[in-house]
Order: sequence, then C-alpha cells, then structure tokens
Amino acid sequence: MEKEKVPWWLWPNLLSLDAPLVALAWAWMFSNAWGVVSVPWQIWATLGIAVWIIYALDRIVDARRESNSKLLDARHHFHQRYSKVFFRVIAIGTFLCLYAVLFNLAQTVLQYGLFVILCAVIYFVIALNQSKSEQSGLGKNLVGGLTFSYGASAGIHAYSPVLPFGDMVFSSEVLLFAALCLINMTAIDFWRLKGEDDEDAAAVLNLGTLLVAGFAMYIYISTLKREAFFFNEDYYHEQVFYKPFAVGVLVGSAGFFLLNQARRKLEAEAYRVLVDVAVVAPVFVFWVMVVLDGDPRN
Repeated sequence: MEKEKVPWWLWPNLLSLDAPLVALAWAWMFSNAWGVVSVPWQIWATLGIAVWIIYALDRIVDARRESNSKLLDARHHFHQRYSKVFFRVIAIGTFLCLYAVLFNLAQTVLQYGLFVILCAVIYFVIALNQSKSEQSGLGKNLVGGLTFSYGASAGIHAYSPVLPFGDMVFSSEVLLFAALCLINMTAIDFWRLKGEDDEDAAAVLNLGTLLVAGFAMYIYISTLKREAFFFNEDYYHEQVFYKPFAVGVLVGSAGFFLLNQARRKLEAEAYRVLVDVAVVAPVFVFWVMVVLDGDPRN
C-alpha cells in the first residue's frame, strides 16, 4: 500500500515541535511584559529542549498505553514508530538541559526548574495511572496546562530582579495561559466523542472558553479605568502589558469558540494544528498592539 504524503503543515506536530514553539512565543511575551531584558540565550534553548522532551515523552507514553495501534492518531503513531530515535534525542537533550542549568544559568533557574519538574512528575503519574476512558483526562489536562504555563514562564521570571516566586505561581497572566492550554488539550481529547457525549463536551468547552474570555474582558476594562485616572509612565505594566494581553486572550478564546463550533467540519489533524494556532494567537496580537502603541517610557 502506498504511503500517504504528509502535508508540510503537519510536520511540526509530528516532530513535537509545536509545543516548544508555543512555549518560546509565550516566554518572549512574558519577558517583554515583565521587563526582563537580560535573558541569556541558554534560557531559550533550555526551554525549547525541555518542553520538547516532556511533549515527546507524553506522546510515547500515550502510544504505548494504547493496545490497538489502529486507534492511534498520526502524531502518536509517528512517535511509536520512531520511539528509539526519539529516546536517543531525548537523552541528548536531557544532558544539554542539565549542563545549561548547572553551569550556564543563574541558581534561581534551578530553583524554578525544580518546581516545574515537580509539576511534570505529577502530570506523568496521573497519565500513567488514569483509565483509558476518553473522558478521563480533565485532571491530567489541568495539571498539564499548569505545567506548560509554569515551564514557559519560570526561566524568564527567574531573571526578574524584582518579582518574587509567588508572583509567578499566582499571576493572572500565567494562570490564563494555563487555562488556554487546558482548553487546547481538552479540545483535542474531546474531538473523538460522538452523540450525547460530543454535545456535552462541546458545552464544557464553550463554558470554559467563555469563562476565560470573561476574565480577560474584566482585565481589559479594569485597565481602561486605571488609565483614565493614572495615565503616566508609572503604569507601564498596565498600559503596555495588560491591555494587549487581555485583547490577545480574547482573540484566542474566540478562536477556540469558533473551532469548537466547526470541529466536525475539519479533519482531525487540521483541527489539532488550528487549536495550537489559537493558543499562540495572543502572542501575535500582543506584538501587533505593542508595535502600534509604542513604549510609553520612551
């Protein structure tokens, strides 16, 4: 049987490059938002490699837990088929990350990294012990969303001279990013459902999307009120970050909402790529708005 040709836009997903690209994009936004201007290149490299390692391992674990290979989607089948190659690259990547953290980066990065590693361990414990039911992944996805969000922000936050660790853990921007990641992973899991289960899943996704959009709108309106009374350079964080961030999250939420309505009209692989686009859309909106508005400190 002739092998189907893989479309070019699917290769990042098959190679597990989509998650690192999303993480790097959001890390860039966090660095600009938090005013962290001095970030060594090793942070970006370590972040990309570490996210790739976790993402690839997750797919290999999922593929091995599925006894019927015919039920695997393209990305899991690819990782199962080339698992030996992936494990070799994972070993090399792990060594590079450890070397960078121990010898090239600030000690605070190791402290932040241990927290992210703890989150990742909890995630894999849940993944390995949960049932194979298609509807059993909400807890796993919640921890996964938090792990991904903390991982993308930890390295940047570690180089902030004024922001304490707790500020990252409970910050609205990091938690909203985690919520978008949760919606992303849940949307992919729910795509397989049919009948009443599919309708219930659509309702859950719509509710989650509206909650995220509502909170983003609250941030945006609050920012406008603060600007009206305190429009000066001291409010740079609110003026340049929260407003474009809130608009970006609104755009991302709208993207998820529209994709949820049209999910049955899209091929499975195209749908997975588009929900990743919805996660990274806020970064593009942030960049456009900052470029158009300029930096009020100049």
